[in-house]
Amino acid sequence: MSRDPGAAHNGTSEWYWQRMSAVVVLLLLPLPLLLLLGVYSGSLDQMGLLDLLDNFFSRLLHTLLVLALIVHGYLGMKIIFEDYLHHAPLRVLTISAMAVTLTACGLFWLALIWGWGG
Repeated sequence: MSRDPGAAHNGTSEWYWQRMSAVVVLLLLPLPLLLLLGVYSGSLDQMGLLDLLDNFFSRLLHTLLVLALIVHGYLGMKIIFEDYLHHAPLRVLTISAMAVTLTACGLFWLALIWGWGG
């Protein structure tokens, strides 16, 4: 019986990236939620919010959050599709479509953050 030594390592790598992305999301997601709370409570107006968001550090943190959300979502959904879609071509098509969709959404989000294209 021949075993692929790389197979177990791949699962470990995915487990590691899933946990690391969860930690980044857990640390960074409260920041935009606090900003929204400040806007809705009236303690932060639109100009104040734009001043906070219009600097390199805010954009960098937002970029890290976007990337962590995409990695976390991709890995979580990939595991679900691998576990519950037993028809291999459908599984490959679904995971590929999810990867393309997440990439497009991530690029759109990053373009909004960094002001690409106008």
